[in-house]
Amino acid sequence: MSASQSQLHNPRSVWFLGAPISKVIAFSTAAIYILAEMKHWHEAMVFDTTKIFDHAQFYRIFVCNLTFGSMGELLFGLAALCPLLRRFEREMGSRKFGAYILYSSLLSTIFELLFFNIFFDTERYSGPYPQLGAVLYLFHRYTPRLHPKFFGILGFDFSEKSLTYGLCLQIIFSGGLGTIIPTVFGFLAGMLSVNLSNNELPDFVYSTCAVLGKVFVDEAPAVMMARSVQRAGRSRRGTGQRNVASTSAPAPSPQTPSPPPEEAIEQLTSMGFEREAVIRALQMSGNNVEAAANRLLMG
Repeated sequence: MSASQSQLHNPRSVWFLGAPISKVIAFSTAAIYILAEMKHWHEAMVFDTTKIFDHAQFYRIFVCNLTFGSMGELLFGLAALCPLLRRFEREMGSRKFGAYILYSSLLSTIFELLFFNIFFDTERYSGPYPQLGAVLYLFHRYTPRLHPKFFGILGFDFSEKSLTYGLCLQIIFSGGLGTIIPTVFGFLAGMLSVNLSNNELPDFVYSTCAVLGKVFVDEAPAVMMARSVQRAGRSRRGTGQRNVASTSAPAPSPQTPSPPPEEAIEQLTSMGFEREAVIRALQMSGNNVEAAANRLLMG
């Protein structure tokens, strides 16, 4: 069975289509957790500044973000982290998103070393909490509220964004201050790294990652490729038919689509899309914001 055929029978294999960095983070977090459970490494992966500086265990700086410390954290953490990682990598592109994750991770690590060593005498839980905070900043800043009154509780209205916030807060508060503080630092580091991510990493970094990460790059499944070929064929046939018709009869004047509402354009451009692409997507979707957003996210 070919790769395209296997993807046809297993559409879940392309859930990370267009987001190889997110796929690496998700799979490595789960794999390292299993390994840490088998080897009893969880205690050695905790970010403990006392052991880092007093006992020269500097490796903790590099391994503390690799995986979570418990099965509950792993399940809820990946459920909150993976959709956000995948979404913003698709929007920003892997090169810019990889730079963003790297810069925000470095900044949050510096903040943690200073804070935990000088102002706060405690150890934090292991886990990619700074990375969760960084993508949560992108979600908070660039994702519009499509349905401000999505549901209500005790007379208070909540948007659909509240569901993501609720899931993230559950994992963020799971370890008390030991998980809240690194997430807050990740949020602040993400805020500072938005402009830094415009400075992409050196080309040799991307070429090396491209060689090592080929296994994590999903190809478009057979169904998607077949539909693309069919659309291209219909487009060519339609063009030929129009050319033939134009020689025999005058072409009717095309109908001008209704202009999209400015509010809908602002909602989608706030997510980082170009205004011209937003207008085209809205016109193709009948000015439906959700359908236009899906078109833009899928390219």
